[in-house]
Amino acid sequence: MASGESLQLDRMAIEDVGCNPERLAAAIHDQLGLAKGPVPVAAIAAALDIVEIRTAATRGLEGALVTTEERSEGIIMVRAGATSQRRRFTVGHELGHFLNPEHKTTTETGFACTEKDLATPWPTFPDVGWQRVQEAEASRFAIELLAPRRLIRPTFLRGTPDLEKVLTLSGELDISREAGARRWLELHNQPIALVFGRDGLVRYVERSPEFPVVTSRKGDRLPPLPGAADNTGLSHHEEADWRDWLRGDPMGDLVIQALHQREGFTITVLSVEMVDADS
Repeated sequence: MASGESLQLDRMAIEDVGCNPERLAAAIHDQLGLAKGPVPVAAIAAALDIVEIRTAATRGLEGALVTTEERSEGIIMVRAGATSQRRRFTVGHELGHFLNPEHKTTTETGFACTEKDLATPWPTFPDVGWQRVQEAEASRFAIELLAPRRLIRPTFLRGTPDLEKVLTLSGELDISREAGARRWLELHNQPIALVFGRDGLVRYVERSPEFPVVTSRKGDRLPPLPGAADNTGLSHHEEADWRDWLRGDPMGDLVIQALHQREGFTITVLSVEMVDADS
Protein backbone atom coordinates (compact mmCIF):
# COMPACT_ATOMS: atom_id res chain seq x y z
CA MET A 1 0.00 0.00 0.00
CA ALA A 2 1.53 3.30 -1.06
CA SER A 3 1.92 6.18 1.35
CA GLY A 4 -1.35 8.10 1.68
CA GLU A 5 -3.35 5.35 -0.04
CA SER A 6 -6.28 4.00 1.96
CA LEU A 7 -6.42 0.29 2.66
CA GLN A 8 -8.92 -1.73 0.62
CA LEU A 9 -10.39 -4.95 2.01
CA ASP A 10 -13.25 -7.14 0.84
CA ARG A 11 -15.41 -7.39 3.96
CA MET A 12 -17.82 -9.86 2.41
CA ALA A 13 -15.00 -12.30 1.63
CA ILE A 14 -13.76 -12.01 5.21
CA GLU A 15 -17.17 -12.63 6.75
CA ASP A 16 -17.76 -15.55 4.40
CA VAL A 17 -15.26 -17.63 6.45
CA GLY A 18 -17.74 -17.77 9.32
CA CYS A 19 -17.59 -16.88 13.00
CA ASN A 20 -14.33 -18.57 14.07
CA PRO A 21 -12.07 -15.72 15.30
CA GLU A 22 -8.87 -17.35 14.05
CA ARG A 23 -10.27 -17.81 10.54
CA LEU A 24 -11.61 -14.24 10.50
CA ALA A 25 -8.17 -12.85 11.34
CA ALA A 26 -6.49 -15.16 8.82
CA ALA A 27 -8.88 -13.98 6.09
CA ILE A 28 -7.82 -10.39 6.72
CA HIS A 29 -4.14 -11.33 6.54
CA ASP A 30 -4.73 -13.28 3.35
CA GLN A 31 -5.86 -10.02 1.75
CA LEU A 32 -3.22 -7.83 3.43
CA GLY A 33 -0.23 -9.93 2.42
CA LEU A 34 1.80 -8.18 5.12
CA ALA A 35 5.46 -9.26 5.28
CA LYS A 36 6.27 -7.72 8.67
CA GLY A 37 4.62 -5.89 11.53
CA PRO A 38 3.22 -3.87 13.11
CA VAL A 39 -0.23 -4.69 11.75
CA PRO A 40 -2.11 -1.49 10.76
CA VAL A 41 -5.14 -2.20 12.93
CA ALA A 42 -6.69 1.28 12.65
CA ALA A 43 -6.48 1.19 8.84
CA ILE A 44 -7.97 -2.32 8.83
CA ALA A 45 -10.87 -1.14 10.98
CA ALA A 46 -11.47 1.83 8.66
CA ALA A 47 -11.45 -0.46 5.61
CA LEU A 48 -14.09 -2.65 7.28
CA ASP A 49 -16.65 0.10 7.99
CA ILE A 50 -15.46 1.42 11.34
CA VAL A 51 -16.05 5.10 10.67
CA GLU A 52 -14.24 6.46 13.75
CA ILE A 53 -11.88 5.38 16.52
CA ARG A 54 -12.37 7.71 19.46
CA THR A 55 -10.47 8.09 22.74
CA ALA A 56 -12.76 8.79 25.68
CA ALA A 57 -13.07 8.58 29.45
CA THR A 58 -14.96 5.31 29.46
CA ARG A 59 -15.86 4.96 33.18
CA GLY A 60 -14.36 1.61 33.97
CA LEU A 61 -14.42 0.30 30.42
CA GLU A 62 -11.39 -0.54 28.29
CA GLY A 63 -13.34 -0.10 25.08
CA ALA A 64 -16.73 0.05 23.46
CA LEU A 65 -18.28 -0.47 20.06
CA VAL A 66 -21.21 1.66 18.98
CA THR A 67 -23.10 -0.22 16.28
CA THR A 68 -26.35 -2.01 15.50
CA GLU A 69 -27.26 -5.67 15.18
CA GLU A 70 -26.86 -5.30 11.39
CA ARG A 71 -23.23 -4.04 11.79
CA SER A 72 -23.43 -1.80 8.71
CA GLU A 73 -20.89 0.52 10.34
CA GLY A 74 -19.48 1.24 13.76
CA ILE A 75 -17.55 3.57 16.06
CA ILE A 76 -14.88 2.20 18.40
CA MET A 77 -14.07 3.97 21.67
CA VAL A 78 -10.92 3.23 23.68
CA ARG A 79 -10.02 4.26 27.21
CA ALA A 80 -8.24 7.57 27.55
CA GLY A 81 -4.79 7.09 29.10
CA ALA A 82 -4.26 3.56 27.77
CA THR A 83 -0.87 2.82 26.23
CA SER A 84 -0.63 2.70 22.46
CA GLN A 85 -0.22 -1.08 22.59
CA ARG A 86 -3.31 -1.40 24.79
CA ARG A 87 -5.28 0.82 22.43
CA ARG A 88 -4.27 -1.37 19.48
CA PHE A 89 -5.45 -4.51 21.29
CA THR A 90 -8.72 -2.85 22.31
CA VAL A 91 -9.40 -1.80 18.71
CA GLY A 92 -8.72 -5.39 17.63
CA HIS A 93 -11.06 -6.72 20.32
CA GLU A 94 -13.93 -4.41 19.35
CA LEU A 95 -13.34 -5.16 15.66
CA GLY A 96 -13.70 -8.85 16.58
CA HIS A 97 -17.17 -8.13 17.95
CA PHE A 98 -18.03 -6.09 14.87
CA LEU A 99 -17.08 -8.79 12.34
CA ASN A 100 -18.43 -11.82 14.17
CA PRO A 101 -22.02 -12.41 13.01
CA GLU A 102 -22.86 -14.50 16.08
CA HIS A 103 -21.92 -11.84 18.64
CA LYS A 104 -24.95 -10.27 20.29
CA THR A 105 -24.86 -6.64 21.39
CA THR A 106 -24.60 -6.25 25.17
CA THR A 107 -25.94 -2.68 25.45
CA GLU A 108 -28.55 -0.60 23.66
CA THR A 109 -25.80 0.98 21.56
CA GLY A 110 -23.57 -2.04 20.92
CA PHE A 111 -20.81 -3.49 23.12
CA ALA A 112 -19.14 -2.25 26.32
CA CYS A 113 -16.01 -4.14 27.40
CA THR A 114 -14.11 -4.03 30.70
CA GLU A 115 -10.52 -4.96 31.40
CA LYS A 116 -11.80 -8.32 32.65
CA ASP A 117 -13.66 -8.84 29.38
CA LEU A 118 -10.49 -8.30 27.35
CA ALA A 119 -8.62 -10.77 29.59
CA THR A 120 -11.19 -13.58 29.22
CA PRO A 121 -9.09 -16.71 28.53
CA TRP A 122 -9.25 -18.77 25.37
CA PRO A 123 -10.65 -21.32 24.91
CA THR A 124 -13.71 -20.51 27.01
CA PHE A 125 -16.38 -23.18 27.20
CA PRO A 126 -20.09 -22.53 26.53
CA ASP A 127 -21.17 -23.33 30.07
CA VAL A 128 -19.66 -20.04 31.30
CA GLY A 129 -22.31 -18.12 29.38
CA TRP A 130 -22.60 -16.66 25.91
CA GLN A 131 -21.27 -13.24 26.86
CA ARG A 132 -18.01 -14.65 28.28
CA VAL A 133 -17.61 -16.81 25.18
CA GLN A 134 -17.91 -13.88 22.80
CA GLU A 135 -15.49 -11.78 24.88
CA ALA A 136 -12.95 -14.61 24.65
CA GLU A 137 -13.54 -14.85 20.90
CA ALA A 138 -13.05 -11.10 20.45
CA SER A 139 -9.73 -11.17 22.29
CA ARG A 140 -8.65 -14.25 20.37
CA PHE A 141 -9.37 -12.40 17.14
CA ALA A 142 -7.32 -9.43 18.38
CA ILE A 143 -4.17 -11.43 19.10
CA GLU A 144 -4.49 -13.45 15.88
CA LEU A 145 -4.80 -10.16 13.99
CA LEU A 146 -1.96 -8.33 15.75
CA ALA A 147 0.46 -11.26 16.22
CA PRO A 148 -0.21 -13.92 13.57
CA ARG A 149 2.28 -16.77 13.34
CA ARG A 150 3.19 -15.64 9.81
CA LEU A 151 4.69 -12.39 11.19
CA ILE A 152 6.64 -13.99 14.04
CA ARG A 153 10.18 -14.97 13.15
CA PRO A 154 10.63 -18.76 13.48
CA THR A 155 13.85 -18.23 15.46
CA PHE A 156 11.76 -16.70 18.27
CA LEU A 157 9.87 -19.98 18.72
CA ARG A 158 12.69 -22.47 19.14
CA GLY A 159 15.86 -22.90 21.15
CA THR A 160 16.37 -21.98 24.78
CA PRO A 161 13.32 -20.00 26.00
CA ASP A 162 14.61 -16.44 26.36
CA LEU A 163 12.52 -13.41 27.30
CA GLU A 164 14.80 -11.24 25.19
CA LYS A 165 12.92 -12.70 22.22
CA VAL A 166 9.67 -11.53 23.80
CA LEU A 167 11.04 -7.98 24.01
CA THR A 168 12.02 -8.06 20.33
CA LEU A 169 8.80 -9.73 19.19
CA SER A 170 6.65 -7.25 21.11
CA GLY A 171 8.58 -4.32 19.66
CA GLU A 172 8.34 -5.59 16.10
CA LEU A 173 4.57 -6.13 16.34
CA ASP A 174 3.83 -3.12 18.60
CA ILE A 175 2.00 -5.17 21.21
CA SER A 176 2.45 -5.20 24.98
CA ARG A 177 5.13 -7.38 26.51
CA GLU A 178 2.45 -9.30 28.36
CA ALA A 179 0.50 -10.08 25.20
CA GLY A 180 3.76 -10.88 23.39
CA ALA A 181 4.85 -13.26 26.15
CA ARG A 182 1.55 -15.12 26.13
CA ARG A 183 1.61 -15.49 22.33
CA TRP A 184 5.26 -16.63 22.48
CA LEU A 185 4.40 -19.33 25.02
CA GLU A 186 1.50 -20.54 22.91
CA LEU A 187 3.62 -20.95 19.76
CA HIS A 188 6.98 -22.04 21.26
CA ASN A 189 8.13 -25.53 20.34
CA GLN A 190 9.24 -26.29 23.91
CA PRO A 191 6.93 -26.63 26.94
CA ILE A 192 7.35 -23.60 29.19
CA ALA A 193 5.48 -21.68 31.88
CA LEU A 194 5.10 -17.97 32.49
CA VAL A 195 4.47 -16.45 35.91
CA PHE A 196 3.17 -12.87 35.81
CA GLY A 197 3.73 -10.93 39.01
CA ARG A 198 3.60 -7.52 40.63
CA ASP A 199 5.26 -6.26 43.80
CA GLY A 200 6.46 -9.73 44.67
CA LEU A 201 3.04 -11.39 44.35
CA VAL A 202 1.66 -13.72 41.68
CA ARG A 203 -0.91 -12.17 39.33
CA TYR A 204 -1.51 -15.30 37.25
CA VAL A 205 0.27 -18.26 35.64
CA GLU A 206 0.13 -19.64 32.11
CA ARG A 207 1.84 -22.82 30.93
CA SER A 208 2.10 -25.16 27.99
CA PRO A 209 -0.12 -28.24 28.42
CA GLU A 210 2.97 -30.48 28.62
CA PHE A 211 4.72 -28.40 31.30
CA PRO A 212 4.59 -29.59 34.95
CA VAL A 213 1.99 -28.02 37.23
CA VAL A 214 3.15 -24.72 38.72
CA THR A 215 2.21 -24.49 42.40
CA SER A 216 2.06 -20.68 42.55
CA ARG A 217 -1.45 -19.21 42.56
CA LYS A 218 -2.86 -15.70 42.34
CA GLY A 219 -1.90 -13.73 45.42
CA ASP A 220 0.91 -16.07 46.49
CA ARG A 221 4.30 -14.57 47.26
CA LEU A 222 6.76 -15.19 44.44
CA PRO A 223 9.83 -17.28 45.20
CA PRO A 224 13.09 -15.28 44.94
CA LEU A 225 13.74 -14.08 41.38
CA PRO A 226 17.12 -13.50 39.75
CA GLY A 227 17.92 -9.79 39.55
CA ALA A 228 18.15 -7.73 36.37
CA ALA A 229 21.47 -8.09 34.60
CA ASP A 230 21.24 -4.85 32.58
CA ASN A 231 19.00 -1.88 31.86
CA THR A 232 16.54 -4.01 29.86
CA GLY A 233 15.34 -5.51 33.14
CA LEU A 234 16.27 -9.01 32.00
CA SER A 235 18.08 -11.44 34.27
CA HIS A 236 20.45 -14.18 33.26
CA HIS A 237 19.14 -17.74 33.07
CA GLU A 238 19.63 -19.43 36.43
CA GLU A 239 19.00 -22.88 37.83
CA ALA A 240 16.27 -22.93 40.48
CA ASP A 241 14.96 -25.39 43.04
CA TRP A 242 11.97 -27.05 41.40
CA ARG A 243 10.32 -27.43 44.82
CA ASP A 244 9.86 -23.65 44.94
CA TRP A 245 7.83 -23.67 41.75
CA LEU A 246 6.57 -27.07 40.62
CA ARG A 247 4.49 -30.00 41.78
CA GLY A 248 6.42 -33.26 41.54
CA ASP A 249 9.91 -33.95 40.23
CA PRO A 250 10.36 -32.40 36.76
CA MET A 251 12.99 -35.03 35.83
CA GLY A 252 15.41 -32.31 34.82
CA ASP A 253 16.97 -29.02 35.82
CA LEU A 254 14.55 -26.13 36.31
CA VAL A 255 15.82 -22.96 34.63
CA ILE A 256 14.29 -19.55 35.28
CA GLN A 257 14.70 -16.09 33.83
CA ALA A 258 12.94 -12.93 34.97
CA LEU A 259 12.00 -9.66 33.32
CA HIS A 260 11.70 -6.76 35.78
CA GLN A 261 9.46 -3.94 34.55
CA ARG A 262 8.16 -0.61 35.74
CA GLU A 263 5.69 -0.31 38.63
CA GLY A 264 6.80 -3.64 40.10
CA PHE A 265 5.59 -5.85 37.24
CA THR A 266 7.55 -9.02 36.47
CA ILE A 267 7.41 -11.84 33.94
CA THR A 268 9.22 -15.07 34.80
CA VAL A 269 9.77 -17.91 32.35
CA LEU A 270 10.26 -21.47 33.63
CA SER A 271 11.75 -24.20 31.47
CA VAL A 272 13.19 -27.64 32.14
CA GLU A 273 16.52 -28.88 30.81
CA MET A 274 16.14 -32.63 30.62
CA VAL A 275 18.82 -34.72 32.32
CA ASP A 276 20.40 -37.43 30.17
CA ALA A 277 19.50 -40.78 31.77
CA ASP A 278 22.98 -42.11 31.05
CA SER A 279 24.55 -39.33 33.11
